[in-house]
Amino acid sequence: MRPARWPAAALGASSVLYSSWLLGPWLNPRLGLTTGLASDLAAADQPWHEVFRYCDVAAGSLALLGSARMLVGGRGDRRLRWHRLRAAERTAWVFVAVFALATIFDGGLTALPCAPSIDPGCPGNLSGGLLETLRDPHTLTSAFAVIGGVGSILAFWRSSRAGSTDRTWAAGLSVGSLAVNVGLLVELARNGDHEGIWQRVELANLAAWLVYAAVRSQQPPRRPA
Repeated sequence: MRPARWPAAALGASSVLYSSWLLGPWLNPRLGLTTGLASDLAAADQPWHEVFRYCDVAAGSLALLGSARMLVGGRGDRRLRWHRLRAAERTAWVFVAVFALATIFDGGLTALPCAPSIDPGCPGNLSGGLLETLRDPHTLTSAFAVIGGVGSILAFWRSSRAGSTDRTWAAGLSVGSLAVNVGLLVELARNGDHEGIWQRVELANLAAWLVYAAVRSQQPPRRPA
């Protein structure tokens, strides 16, 4: 049976909405494409912050709907699609749901009150040491969003057939996501001047992964061995 098309549309739209940071230079020139962290665009004291928050909430909601359909199945399914997926592919869609929920919380509940990267009077959520960082809600939801994305990419790679185009794309996204996140962590640890660039490359990688997930949603599930 041909897979439903709407999960692919939902995941594709999620990728577009998750890239709302590209509007930064026009809606908030102080936080352009290279200035500060992209997450600061949604800070409560920034112009047009509602746009970036609502885009994140919408992106997460669409990704959650798409992943739920891929795990549960449609009305005509006699049993949950979950049982017809291999473990790695099932894990990939679970991680999509983790990303989706974290992104909803990131935009809807834990957005920053101010923008520390451009406001000297705003306390940075990464400046209080490891313990304080782990207690910061925004840092946690952002971290879980990244974990969901990277975990899904790796699981999709694991579930792909050896030598297939799927595996090639998944491998490229996996290497890229790991390299970018390591670079971002190093930049954050040393308080460098290029955190915003690294974060935006990370966001672009996650947007590309959502497109990849949309393509994967149109493939018949590989039966459990």
